[in-house]
Amino acid sequence: MDEEPFICESIIRALKRGLVPSQGLDRIVVGREGELKHLRADLEFSQNGGAWVRCFSGDYGVGKTFLCSLLREEAWHTGFVVAAVDLGRDAPFHRFEVIYHRIMDGMRTNHFREVPAFEFIVQEWLFNLEQEVQRSMGFNPFNPEHRREVSRIVTYRISEQLAKLRIYDSSFANALRGYYEASQQGNEGAATAAVGWLKGDPNVPTELRQEFQIRGSVDKGNAFNFLQAMAALVVHIGYAGLILIFDEAESIRGISRPDSRNAAYENLRFLIDRTAQGEFAHCGFILAGTEDLFNDEVRGVASHQALYDHLKPERGRRRTQGSRYPLVTLAGFDRMKLHEVALRVRQVHGIAYGWDAIERLPDALLKRLIEETAARFGEQLTTVPRGFLKGLVDILDELVQSPPSLAVEILALGIDADRIEEVEREEAHLLDRP
Repeated sequence: MDEEPFICESIIRALKRGLVPSQGLDRIVVGREGELKHLRADLEFSQNGGAWVRCFSGDYGVGKTFLCSLLREEAWHTGFVVAAVDLGRDAPFHRFEVIYHRIMDGMRTNHFREVPAFEFIVQEWLFNLEQEVQRSMGFNPFNPEHRREVSRIVTYRISEQLAKLRIYDSSFANALRGYYEASQQGNEGAATAAVGWLKGDPNVPTELRQEFQIRGSVDKGNAFNFLQAMAALVVHIGYAGLILIFDEAESIRGISRPDSRNAAYENLRFLIDRTAQGEFAHCGFILAGTEDLFNDEVRGVASHQALYDHLKPERGRRRTQGSRYPLVTLAGFDRMKLHEVALRVRQVHGIAYGWDAIERLPDALLKRLIEETAARFGEQLTTVPRGFLKGLVDILDELVQSPPSLAVEILALGIDADRIEEVEREEAHLLDRP
C-alpha cells in the first residue's frame, strides 16, 4: 500500500468530522514555525536528559489542540513515549494520583499509536532483562532447564535493576516481579492485577496485593515518584523519554472548591519547580488552556500568585514566544493563513483520492470561499479554521464525485456559516477517536 495517499486520506477523514488529524499534520501546518522550532528544541533537551513545562494559551479554535497533536507526532518520530490526557471531571488535575492512572492508560508509542502501550513497555523491559541474563550466562533459550534458570535470575535481578535506576519503592519492585512470575505461569488474572497496580488502579483485590507483597496504592503522596520511575524505565528500554500532554486545561478554572482548584495550580507549580531543578529527567509536560485560564484573577492561574509569577514574563516585557517562558500565547488565523492551509488541504485531498483538485477548485474560486467566510465572521475569522476546513472538505468531496459541469453549482452554495459555528462549538479532542 502506498503510504502517502493513506496518510492524506486519514487527514481528510479527520477534517471531515471536525477533528484534529492524528497523523500527517506536517502536510497542513501553517503559521506555527516559531512554536515548532521551540518545541523541537524542547524535545532535544529532554532527549539529552532535561525536563521542561510548556503552557499553551489561546481562545477556542485558535489551534491549541492542533499544536499539541503536532508535538505528539514530532515526539513519536523522535522516539518518545507520549501520553495525552483531556483534563476534566474524570481527570481532575488536583488529584494527581488519578492523573497518573490516566497517563499510564494514555501511553502511546510510534508503533502503538491507537492502543495502550503501557503493558507492552513493561514486557519490553522484562524481555530485555531476560536477553541480558541469557547473554551473560550463556543460556540456551530452547533448553527448558535454562529457561527456568533465566526466570529465577530475572526475578532476582528486577530489584537490582530498579536500584540502578534509583527506583527503591519495594511495592513497585514487587508488582513488577509479580507481573513477571504470573506471566511466566500463564496466570492472566494475576498478571492483569499486577500491571493494574503499577498503572495506579485502586481496585486491585486485597488477596492479590498480599500475594505480591504490595502495600497501599498509588496516591497523592507517591504519584509523582511513580511517574519518575516509569519515565526512568522508559528511557532504560531505549526510548527517548516521556512527553505528557494535558489538553482542556480550562477545566481547572471550573473547579468549584477553592482548595481543590488551588491544589491543581500547586501541582502545576510543583512540576515547573522540579523540572527547573533537574528532576523528571527525559520528560516534557504540555498544558493547553484558554487565555481566561491564565488571566482570570478570581479563578484562573492569576489568582494563584506563586504559580502566576512562574509563568508571566519579566515586568515591562511583552509576553513572547521565546523558549525562556513556560507560557506561550498562540496567535489565531488570519485570511492569509486560512488561504494557505486551504491550499494545502486541497492538495492533500487530491493526493488522497487521486484527482486534479486544482482544476475543479482553482485558486480564484478558493479565494472567494475564504472571502465569503471572512465577510460572515469578520474579526472572529481567527477562530473558525476547523469549521471552515470541514466545509471545504465537504465541497471537495462533492466535486470529486460529481461531473465537471456541476462544479459551478456546487461552489455557488458556498460553506454554511451556521455549520462552521456548530463545528467550532464542539470540543476538539487531541485523539482522533474512531
